[in-house]
Amino acid sequence: MLRWIVRAVVSVSVVAVLVTLASTAGLREAFGRVRGSVWLASLAVFLAGHALNAAKFRWLIPAPRPSLGLCLRAHFAGLVANLGLPGVAGGDVVRATYLVPYGVSPAGVTMAGVLDRLIDTATLAGLIGLGAIVAGVPQALTQAITVRWPLVIGGSAALAVVSAAGASWWWRRRARVGSGAVGFAVDPGTLVPLMFAAATVTAVVQSAFVMVNVWMADDLGLAIGTAPWFVAWPLSKIISILPISLGGIGVREAALVSLLAPYGAPSALVFASGLLWQGVLITSGLLGLALGHAIGTPAPLASSTVSRS
Repeated sequence: MLRWIVRAVVSVSVVAVLVTLASTAGLREAFGRVRGSVWLASLAVFLAGHALNAAKFRWLIPAPRPSLGLCLRAHFAGLVANLGLPGVAGGDVVRATYLVPYGVSPAGVTMAGVLDRLIDTATLAGLIGLGAIVAGVPQALTQAITVRWPLVIGGSAALAVVSAAGASWWWRRRARVGSGAVGFAVDPGTLVPLMFAAATVTAVVQSAFVMVNVWMADDLGLAIGTAPWFVAWPLSKIISILPISLGGIGVREAALVSLLAPYGAPSALVFASGLLWQGVLITSGLLGLALGHAIGTPAPLASSTVSRS
């Protein structure tokens, strides 16, 4: 409870500072330019993107796999949980609790979650690199990177090592068919194409999310080009994963304002854009969860059949 309060205080404090810096008048003027149709279209793109993410997560789960409908419900439940639980890990735990009662191996769903997170992070890093190549790196960011280059290189190397180790461990566990330890009945030869397919889906979805942010920002009157957003938005998302706020609220927006400022983006417009996106995130999570409950799910393991395809 104390940690939740601390994170709530961090989120509220950061948002309050941003409101002060951007000025309420500037925010009101920015929001007055937004067309409802743009926001609703952004919401539709976000829902579709996370439906693809749920399907991708299902691919990473060893057989027997749950149905796509159950994965959708679990995925959106995790998305909502991220608003109040530490970082993204809390949402991953909630997603797993939805699936384990339906015959999904706890080890399998845990490893699928780890791989899903590694693929997402690595893909975001790739988008940041491509965006920086096209947009260029402002002097302020160049100085920061130069000062912290050992941390950047060390972090990148650590991510590569963890990703390789995780994939290797997962490959060995899935290869032990019938051993009694896990018994993942999947051909290890499918690992590489499966990981490639998952990374492709992630790149498409995250790129779509970046473009939606560009679209909403343009509607607000913020026109700085597309490439800077491919630097700032994925990086702000990675920063928001840190378990120091509620679902990254406040931290994501502060990072976005700081990262786009060197590209000449006014803080009020960037902050307004971030709040619009936060509204999309919260609304889509609740809608997805409500839709999943409306559709319904099969009874737990004792009376249900789990898809093996």
